[in-house]
Amino acid sequence: MKPLYTPFLIAISLTILSCSDEMIDVQPTDQLSDGTLWSSADNAGLFLNDIYNSLNPGPESSIWTNVPSEISNDPLDNFSDNSVSGNIAGIPSYENFALGTYGPSTPIFNRHWRNMYENIRKCNLLIVNVQKADFKEDSKNSLIAQARFLRAYYYKSLVDLYGGVPLILKPLNRNTDGDEIFTARNTYEECVSFIQTECEEASINLPLTVSSENIGRATKGAAWALKGELELYAGKWQDAASTNLKIMESSAGYDLYPDYEKLFHIANENNEEIIFDVQYEAEIKGTIKEKYWNPIHVADGNGWGAVNPTQDLIDSYEFLDGKTEAEGSALFDPSNPYKNRSQRFYGSIIYDGSTWKDDIIYTRLGIPNNRNEIDVPGKGGKTRSGYFLRKLIDPSIVPGNSSGSNAIIWRYAEVLLNYAEAKNEVSGPDPSIYDVVNKVRQRAGLPNLPVGLSQSELRERIRRERRVELAFEGKRLFDLWRWKIADDVFNKPLQGMKISEDGGNLVYEKINIGGGDILFDATKNYLMPIPENVISSNSKISQNSGY
Repeated sequence: MKPLYTPFLIAISLTILSCSDEMIDVQPTDQLSDGTLWSSADNAGLFLNDIYNSLNPGPESSIWTNVPSEISNDPLDNFSDNSVSGNIAGIPSYENFALGTYGPSTPIFNRHWRNMYENIRKCNLLIVNVQKADFKEDSKNSLIAQARFLRAYYYKSLVDLYGGVPLILKPLNRNTDGDEIFTARNTYEECVSFIQTECEEASINLPLTVSSENIGRATKGAAWALKGELELYAGKWQDAASTNLKIMESSAGYDLYPDYEKLFHIANENNEEIIFDVQYEAEIKGTIKEKYWNPIHVADGNGWGAVNPTQDLIDSYEFLDGKTEAEGSALFDPSNPYKNRSQRFYGSIIYDGSTWKDDIIYTRLGIPNNRNEIDVPGKGGKTRSGYFLRKLIDPSIVPGNSSGSNAIIWRYAEVLLNYAEAKNEVSGPDPSIYDVVNKVRQRAGLPNLPVGLSQSELRERIRRERRVELAFEGKRLFDLWRWKIADDVFNKPLQGMKISEDGGNLVYEKINIGGGDILFDATKNYLMPIPENVISSNSKISQNSGY
């Protein structure tokens, strides 16, 4: 059963928005006037539902779709070497990020800063009012724990993009607080420490599991997953290893779902691999990502082809012998390069000759009236890489129809890989690292990692494992940033695959993607610029270096 976090569209919601912390410049004119709101746990629970309703899978763009990136026509993997957008007109990953034209006055995620602080204000309001409310302690503890988890989630979504941000822990009011509402940025380290503490303390009063009617609400595992990912991103290796191990050793019942491709389909939502996801319902709070992400033409309609996997990503998928083409896999056939790949490849990529929605998708050149063929000049409108996305798209949804497919934030496979990376950085290779990485690989139909790897060799294998296992889940950009390798990765053109026919035989040629260069300035681009309207509204907020 899927809970429905429908908008709490009564007077209190409108009041909250009127009192929002927009750009930290809070201008509330009154306080909540509904005296009954905090009189019972049930009423306060309605307010909490509204906070859940604001959950964002990925940062929220101020350009084009104005929705969270991971359900939009321009998800975060388009901002990495994993994929490019088939469309280019008005697309932030192409017009702003790849071209390097973003900055304080032209931010990509301007809307995100404002929305996250609105959500944080809601959390602060609930925490403060429930603390002094007169109802049962266990109900108060549960509500406050969930709000603290959500507040930590919203703060992490800011910290991932901007580094240190102002930590505001009470609902501000210009009428009573005056200029104290203008708050300077806390350091990145202070923000990390705060989120760590919030998650750990919230987990005390969060359940290990939830009943079917509460699916989608915070659990201990969700709080630990948030904390463990934060610690990994911050390079707090021992903390990250310990936190992710806590999830692995819990009795919550997490495990890998046996079918990699189908674990993302609606019919299998909230399975044993899911630790936390954003709940959607087609007719109430749905998405149209199947319209955005499907190939240009499919059997039951038309998509936008908005996510085109790159050849760079394709080359990271191993063949069934556990080696890539570059590593000399004996199973690589240059006349049929898509044969003998792993389950993750077939569950993630639509390539030339793929069966999809009871049809065959061709990206090769030379087929008349084929709207799915590669767009070699890179002008946009078809596939710029020769590939389309398969992963995360439910084939049962007609492109354009509203989908209730949930957006997964953390799943158990990521926890295993988080532990592996952190543990390797702490102590170097040990059996526990091999065990968890091999568990992920075995589901993909791949052999175990070779034994005897050095710490640096194992580091590179774990990084590749993350790339292919978590592709298109919004993780790659942050991995490139935290590993400080984005300037090297983006220092060469992204590639695609051009397929043509010669004498009845197919010829496969790796080519540079048209418009597939990413301009990246390592002196500043490892963080996003804080929007200029935030700086102008609060003189205490300093800009990130280089912008």
